[in-house]
Amino acid sequence: MEQLAFRNGAALNLDQISQAVIARLAQIEVAGEDSPEPIERNGRLELTVPIGISVRHLHLCDEHVAILFGEGHSLTVYNELYQKGYYAAKEQVMVVGKRRCIETVRVLGPTRPYSQVELAQTEALQLGLKLPIATEGADPACKPITLVGPQGVVTLPGGGKGGAFIARRHVHMSDVAARRYGVKNGDLLDLFIDGARPTTLHGVLVRVKAGWRNEIHLDTDEGNAVGIRNGQTGTLIIPIK
Repeated sequence: MEQLAFRNGAALNLDQISQAVIARLAQIEVAGEDSPEPIERNGRLELTVPIGISVRHLHLCDEHVAILFGEGHSLTVYNELYQKGYYAAKEQVMVVGKRRCIETVRVLGPTRPYSQVELAQTEALQLGLKLPIATEGADPACKPITLVGPQGVVTLPGGGKGGAFIARRHVHMSDVAARRYGVKNGDLLDLFIDGARPTTLHGVLVRVKAGWRNEIHLDTDEGNAVGIRNGQTGTLIIPIK
């Protein structure tokens, strides 16, 4: 298990860090009718939402799970994620770019209709790739990329049939919460982050699905730029219509 060392000499492995983040987020009741009341100020709603920093990862379709890990293989839960029903799998693959590769990229489950690789801009540059900002593997802007597993190799074609991209910053909401706040799937909101580097991020995409908890996803580059860590919160700015 990979360990991270800190200046005070302490060491935590990635599993301990993941469990600590989940426990911290679980203390914040943000699902559906339990979502916190927003504050109305200056003609807008200000809603406190937990932030999850998305490290590089990929999603696979059933066909590619079989190719990469063997016929009949099913993804195995490594850690449950904040969104109910979603998890980090034990399975990892190598992601191969034009210049170099990243040897271990974790698969997230459950499986999806399209396979997709989500990277930060820094990682894309390391691989020698110029990637678009997108929402999912079905986006026509996605780029080709090759995955190497213990049992096989898959090249995602890009162009709307699965591929690599930089994930657009977004907020997950349930359908109940979206109606409550007067927003819909595809809306773009602002996010204010306080702290040592106070920042307002624009263009936070609203994604709505029944059962989702309110949670904002930023990638590692964005998190580092504004000095935010997993489990901290930001203020989502919602215009009153």
